[in-house]
Amino acid sequence: MEYLKREIPTCEVCQQPANQTCGGCKQVYYCSKSHQKQGWKEGHKSKCYSFKIQFSPALGKHMIATRDIKQGEIILKEKPAVVGPGMSCTAHCLACGKKLTPIEIEEKFDYYKCPQCNWPMCGPECDKSEVHKNECRIMADRGYKCSIKYENADKNEAAYCVITPLRILLMKDYNPKQFESILNLESHLEDRKQTQLYTLLKTNLVTFIKNVIGLPFKDETILQVASIFDTNSFDVRSPDGTKRCRAIYVMASMMNHNCKPNTRHIFLGEDHNLVLLATVPIAKGELITATYTQSLWGTLDRRKHLKQNKCFDCECERCRDPTEFGTYLGNIYCSMCNGPFSNNGLSKRAMLISTNTLEETAPWKCEKCDHYIQSRQMFWGNNALKQELNGLNKTGPQELEEFIEKYNLTLHPTNHLVIQAKLGLAQIYGNYKGYTLTELPDNLLKRKIDLCDELLELAEKLEPGWTRFRATILLELQAALSMQTKREYEDQKLTKEGAQDQLMRSMALLQEAVNILSIEPHMTEILEAKVKELSSQMDAANSI
Repeated sequence: MEYLKREIPTCEVCQQPANQTCGGCKQVYYCSKSHQKQGWKEGHKSKCYSFKIQFSPALGKHMIATRDIKQGEIILKEKPAVVGPGMSCTAHCLACGKKLTPIEIEEKFDYYKCPQCNWPMCGPECDKSEVHKNECRIMADRGYKCSIKYENADKNEAAYCVITPLRILLMKDYNPKQFESILNLESHLEDRKQTQLYTLLKTNLVTFIKNVIGLPFKDETILQVASIFDTNSFDVRSPDGTKRCRAIYVMASMMNHNCKPNTRHIFLGEDHNLVLLATVPIAKGELITATYTQSLWGTLDRRKHLKQNKCFDCECERCRDPTEFGTYLGNIYCSMCNGPFSNNGLSKRAMLISTNTLEETAPWKCEKCDHYIQSRQMFWGNNALKQELNGLNKTGPQELEEFIEKYNLTLHPTNHLVIQAKLGLAQIYGNYKGYTLTELPDNLLKRKIDLCDELLELAEKLEPGWTRFRATILLELQAALSMQTKREYEDQKLTKEGAQDQLMRSMALLQEAVNILSIEPHMTEILEAKVKELSSQMDAANSI
């Protein structure tokens, strides 16, 4: 009788039999602690991950947890393989990504220009930066001068489409390993070739690279690089919103998309390093996922965005559920069941849901009666209301409140358009001039608290765990509850013990927000100030 021999693990350093595993990734073995330390110093530190990359015909390349990952744990830190402007954008500095403002030059307004290639930049420090060096030299050597001039600060410049593909192509000579790693990423070029954008790119980008700059690349390779950038790049923004660029992170690009992801990512430092964090506990063997769209969009909008921008049809659990986990984020009420003569209460109103969420042309049918409408009617209605919402005056709450009231018989209270209006209100109440917490009357303070509670309940279903959305709402709710407690105690509606209990709840909410956001350096000062302020309130309540 033959027995299968169990493979004996060997030490990463000396290749002798070993029984100690790396505590981080659980995938590498060592024969002793001294060899574990040696292996760490010799390079395992940069490869020690709590995940592995796998391939399957159904999922393609994807990321799998190799051990249990805790909520809030850092899964990956990665430097960008390439950083640059998007295919079309307003005038931005090619070095730091800052949106440019014109300066007065010879009685005219224009941008500062790089002396060598004439591209708009921030100033001399940026035009001499490392990231701009190679492209600047080759453009200057070929006698190319950028022709962008200031006309309108909000004008999108198509000329930027050449920069990032050029940066990737130039890597073939000065960083061939990085070039190959980028070229191995998914491109979806065959899908993109049919689009109007790639018809233009075939003329403009290919002509620039081959004829203007004179680089010896095939048309297919140039378009492949552009398509890889479109498919895999992350939108990187500075916390204050003044800088914006796009970047490829080779390892992070391996994550699959899910409309209910289990991670979030942030960007740290001037080098735009990506930090990937687990928003919920991830069990060993689970997919590690990110979202490539907006969690507060309905299924119609999410799937359309993913198809147009990432070239795939999402079939995740949320997209397959016509109620989106019971939130009805993309649904409307049935006009027949809930007409003017209906006796249905708010909680009993019937909804129109898609008969096949994975087919955009599928009709939408009432959950209770036989009434249905064509999918194109849903698209038209959705787009019309979206335009109306986008056109509202958001410097105050009035028009947002009127929008919610106007469509309360058409849109579910958690329809994505209503939720966007409610999110706007939650931010206006307590923060905007004339509506600060000290200025809010009691009824609007309660309105803010109710809105935050509703948004947190929605977040738990669609974007659970330690997400930035949840942390933002927690901060808004905590501040409103603290103000409400102060007022109710001063009006003798609360006992000392009652006030202390409510302040303890506020502190718990604040502590959770701190746990979520503490990794973001720009939030440190804000969070410390909030904790100090609330601690003072609690001390005052205890001393009475």
